[in-house]
Amino acid sequence: MASLRTVIVVLLGFLHVGEGGNILIFSGYGEGSHFMTAALVGKELMHRGNNVTVLISNAYEHRVNETKYKDLNFEIFKHIVPPEEVRMRLERFTESIFKGTWLTDVMSNLTVLTGEMADDCHALFNDEALLQRLLQAKFDVAFVDPIWPCSLLVAEYAAKRHVSFMATAWMNDIARVNGNPSNTAFVPEMNTGFTNKMTFIQRIINSIVVMLSMWLNVFTDGYTQIQHAHGICPDLQPSELYKRSQLLLVNVDFALEFSIPIMPHLIPVGGLSSGPANSLNQDLEEYVQSSGDAGIIVFSLGTYVTYMKEELIAVFANAFAKLPQKVIWQFRGTPPAILDKIPNIKTMEWLPQNDLLGHNKTRAFMYQGGNNGLYEALYHAVPVVVIPLIGDQPDVAARVMTRGMGLSLDIMTITTEKIVDTLNAVIHEKHYKETVKRMSAIFHDRPMRPVEKAAFWIEHVIKHGGEYMRSPIHDLTWYQYYLLDVVAFLLLVLVVVIVFIVYSCKFAFRCCKRVLVGKKAKTD
Repeated sequence: MASLRTVIVVLLGFLHVGEGGNILIFSGYGEGSHFMTAALVGKELMHRGNNVTVLISNAYEHRVNETKYKDLNFEIFKHIVPPEEVRMRLERFTESIFKGTWLTDVMSNLTVLTGEMADDCHALFNDEALLQRLLQAKFDVAFVDPIWPCSLLVAEYAAKRHVSFMATAWMNDIARVNGNPSNTAFVPEMNTGFTNKMTFIQRIINSIVVMLSMWLNVFTDGYTQIQHAHGICPDLQPSELYKRSQLLLVNVDFALEFSIPIMPHLIPVGGLSSGPANSLNQDLEEYVQSSGDAGIIVFSLGTYVTYMKEELIAVFANAFAKLPQKVIWQFRGTPPAILDKIPNIKTMEWLPQNDLLGHNKTRAFMYQGGNNGLYEALYHAVPVVVIPLIGDQPDVAARVMTRGMGLSLDIMTITTEKIVDTLNAVIHEKHYKETVKRMSAIFHDRPMRPVEKAAFWIEHVIKHGGEYMRSPIHDLTWYQYYLLDVVAFLLLVLVVVIVFIVYSCKFAFRCCKRVLVGKKAKTD
């Protein structure tokens, strides 16, 4: 069966439907928001008559058999470690947060994860059969998430050109290496939690973060070895592969995002996972309807959270018990006994999140601050409480609070009373609902749905390329970009002018002095 699927994928690579293109998608291993949003774009591209192949890892090979992805073709790469070990990687980060060891574990976890991902890239490029199939498919364009450098190597190896995709909230470092101008005075860096109106101290911190990100190269020796071993742009430095992207699609919308200067090759497509709500299954619908006028609260801490201290679970449970709303809680694993004792809490392994947010009984959304959830809440005009954990989530919280869409809680200092007070505030204080309704109306007032816009621009690159939108920043050295050569020249001119004026004044003074001395001598 697997061999038959492989033959079909390769054959479809040669059969373009009408004017459709042949597209490779590589956005993560096959799990989480990065994969999900890219797959949504892939489904739209298929609907428009293109052939789409998605490259995922064998840790998430079950995607091939999921009904919602039945129209997509898949290619699978294998890890050198068991699939279950791969699935545990990101869970290590959230586990360290809830164990209170985040600050001490973050660098070690990040170092280990970076090395593991480089090993995965080696495994991918050591699969000669897979590489041959990718080459034979003759992809017109690759749609890739550059947060994993391996995707850029695959794009350069297997496709004529590539389009990059930023699945998270605004990542200034990714935008910067793709040739977008960045002003640290009002463009906050990722994971700072700053707004576009920073204090003096925040601007100092923001500038330091920018300088550090410019010096820290995500390409390890492992990626460089792959680049040279397979002849992937060997004349370029590894970091320069980012510059070869034809477009960068960014999962943001300025109905919510801070105002940021963007070049024409950066295309905002925020809200890819948002859309009209589907009907809930009968059991869930009955539970939601049983909430009466009080309504429901949707609570999720994300896909990767599989561990929470019992003390923290009790904090949330006791808070929800004090609320009149019913709470639907995404809880992976076996719920502790305390949750069974509270009648207004329903736990589920997986939530139909967008469908719940679109239900007229939903009063608030409490979650960890993922970018997709943010735009789903915006689409359905639901006030938000953010509990940021990792990555871009503090930045999402900053946007939510600055725009007046909701509030934020710190997981390290959270208490039952804070949860109750915060949820009551976003539910009962009218300005939160009014603000999110206004923002939602702005978000809806667009000529195309986000997935349609993303698909349009990918097709545009297939037809016309994107070189005509290439950023001139790529052709500037760092001192030219910051105008340091111009500043140095102007300072030199200023010095010359000042010196000239000083010497001219001295000369004039001496001349006047001689004249005065001469006149005095004649008088005497």
